[in-house]
Amino acid sequence: MAEPLDLGTRRAGTRFLILFPGRTGSSWLVSALKTHPQVRAEGEILVKQDAKAQQRLFVDLHATPPPPGHAAGFKTKLKDVADLDDLRRRIRETPIAILAMRRSDLIRLAISRITARRLHEHSGRWNLDDRTSAAPTRPIDAAELIEAIEHCDRTVRELEEFLAGFDAPRLDLEYAQILAEPTATLDRVQAFLGVPPHPLQSGVRKNTDEDLHRAVPNLPELLAAIGASRWAPLLSRFDASREAPPQD
Repeated sequence: MAEPLDLGTRRAGTRFLILFPGRTGSSWLVSALKTHPQVRAEGEILVKQDAKAQQRLFVDLHATPPPPGHAAGFKTKLKDVADLDDLRRRIRETPIAILAMRRSDLIRLAISRITARRLHEHSGRWNLDDRTSAAPTRPIDAAELIEAIEHCDRTVRELEEFLAGFDAPRLDLEYAQILAEPTATLDRVQAFLGVPPHPLQSGVRKNTDEDLHRAVPNLPELLAAIGASRWAPLLSRFDASREAPPQD
């Protein structure tokens, strides 16, 4: 992983890109960065845009670096990038800092993916905030969970392989650490982006209760199904009883 930006020698602000698999805290991060007066943080602006439209969006955000002490960027999943070769070229040829979102616990990641779908069906939104009510809790089908684990494993591996091809400045953000130390995480992000420290506040709240015994009524049945599948090794580092941290 590349070292954080050498802020003492920089004559311009930071262009950044948040790369993430879904349900890793990216919405929480963007919501918080939007409250910084010297950061332009956009969401998933590439979604449903063709290659030419995406290139225009890149030009709008990244063609000219922001002033010193400022930062500008957006977030995207790899699946929403129309031309990955073009993205690779931009990262190599333009000074772009990468924020890489991670979530090591694939079981929790898969359950979060399922509960996010349910929230969207319930409210039309993918993340909880003060305007959104949580979807009713109900059991999860074992086959649906196994399918979600396979999807999450695939997207995590794809991102790892993509990131391995660059030497760009990069800050890795692990979901569990975000939950445990949200303020310290945001301080690290601001330092990495080269912007003055500012108290940040995210409007995004956690969708899935961190105590999965409360979030998933049939959790023992699901863990048994995982134990009988090729994903059984995931159970060795899974703790279902953690208390719920305050934010996603």
